[in-house]
Amino acid sequence: MQIFVAGGSSRVATELIKDLVADSNTVVAGARHEDHIIKLDNVKAVHMDLHSSVDDLAKLMKGRDAVYFTAGSRGKDLLQTDAYGAVKTMQAAKKLGIERYILVQSLLWNLTSGISMAWIKY
Repeated sequence: MQIFVAGGSSRVATELIKDLVADSNTVVAGARHEDHIIKLDNVKAVHMDLHSSVDDLAKLMKGRDAVYFTAGSRGKDLLQTDAYGAVKTMQAAKKLGIERYILVQSLLWNLTSGISMAWIKY
């Protein structure tokens, strides 16, 4: 498969990319700092800015069969990166007819406001 990984320089993405390549997939990985993306055969690193338009993100994802979203701002730019970035990549995937979209995210990782998390089932 031809796979796009958004947030390709993250620790999660690095392990994911290793597994995808081991399963004979070809990966295009996008990140703000593309030089931090793991260097392997069948992996192409590209510059990706989640502040970009849906059309610009779609250009990076063109020709892919699936998209994994692993990007995160570690709380520094929560809405623009973690939330809107995910939505924009979903919109780009839909525009391109990509039917496989996998969101790997921890949007509430730093929730310290005292809200009970007891409602979450593990």
